[in-house]
Amino acid sequence: MRWKNQLYVAHRWLALIISLQLLAWSVGGFTFSILDIDNVHGDWERNFDPPPPIDWSAVRLTPAEAVERLAETRVAGEVVARVGLRTVFGRPAFELLNAELLPIAVVDAASGEVTRRISPAQAAKAALDDFVPTAALSSVQLIENDPPLEFRGKPLPAYQVLLDHPKNPHIYVSAVTGDIVTRRNRPWRIFDFFWMLHIMDYSERDDFNHWLLTTASVLAVLTSASGLVLWSFRLPRRSGKRRRPAT
Repeated sequence: MRWKNQLYVAHRWLALIISLQLLAWSVGGFTFSILDIDNVHGDWERNFDPPPPIDWSAVRLTPAEAVERLAETRVAGEVVARVGLRTVFGRPAFELLNAELLPIAVVDAASGEVTRRISPAQAAKAALDDFVPTAALSSVQLIENDPPLEFRGKPLPAYQVLLDHPKNPHIYVSAVTGDIVTRRNRPWRIFDFFWMLHIMDYSERDDFNHWLLTTASVLAVLTSASGLVLWSFRLPRRSGKRRRPAT
């Protein structure tokens, strides 16, 4: 019976080592199940009105002329891969994109004015127009590098617009086009925190293919398997002998 005792000791130590992570997985799963994903994404407060139509009567430039206007600003190594016509802050404008389909600049289709950075006031307006509930503007900050963790993986430059609202929304606006890049709020941060614990990526919070998570998963499987084996030892055993019927 010595090996059974050794298995029991190993099970206890495995359970002790992995218990906190098992708790984190359980609490995280419960949290994910009760948080509405649309609320997490900020869709409850988002303005879903369609963009205004293009005022074709105001278009004076061709796409080629818009690219020429951009070339006049003389930024080395800048290559335009795609040109699109859209409405930007109520005016028709050409959006010029690079090979990664990221915006380089916006060229006014009527005046030819090149905009590489919108103003903080324009960013604030874009955020307030996107956020349906009543909220006051707290601050506007241009982010060109070292973005906050909640903005990880999103294109820069962008404005971080903070609004005074119980959900503490942060609206991120493209500093080139004025588009809403992403929305962050208190439910999203709660979700993100438990997601970090769930995948055990405590720095970037995106990678779940790493040795730490694999090791914890193996330990959790071993803990469960050893527990099942130990539980089976406590099952009642049937006797191999049968009683003879009374005569």
